[in-house]
Amino acid sequence: MNVSDQSGLPASRARQPGRTRTAAVAVALLAGTLLGCSGGGNDPDARPTASYQESPPTRNGMETSQNTKDFHKYLASHEDSRNLTTIFIDVRIERSGADLSGMIITGLDQNLEDTGSPDRQKAERLAKAFVAWRSEQFQDHGSVKVYNPAMETMSAATW
Repeated sequence: MNVSDQSGLPASRARQPGRTRTAAVAVALLAGTLLGCSGGGNDPDARPTASYQESPPTRNGMETSQNTKDFHKYLASHEDSRNLTTIFIDVRIERSGADLSGMIITGLDQNLEDTGSPDRQKAERLAKAFVAWRSEQFQDHGSVKVYNPAMETMSAATW
């Protein structure tokens, strides 16, 4: 077989002239999307930056709990906690006697640097925001723990 003759090769190995063009278009679209998410300026009407999520993330196709949606909505509605919408995955609340027990599962501290983790401040801010949410909207009492992906406690608070 002649090296320049590719007609004997399977279709997946033969030259595909549109493939390069498709890849170039995909790269251009991705770059445009990333540049559009960089946020910008002092325009109060500007769309949110990539550090803000309009809706909570989904986990493995599972339905997002109502508590997760409500807490996410609370965070998104407060300027000082809006950037926390990207760091938590799930909120669970259980009643234990008269008080509630809250559990926030996050994507923080991926490297499991429990001592001195740079994410500890974010976990503490998340716990404080949760306490404010429950106090303002429900006037109930309980405790909350913020967990990393390995289910290690990063922060805890009571309200």
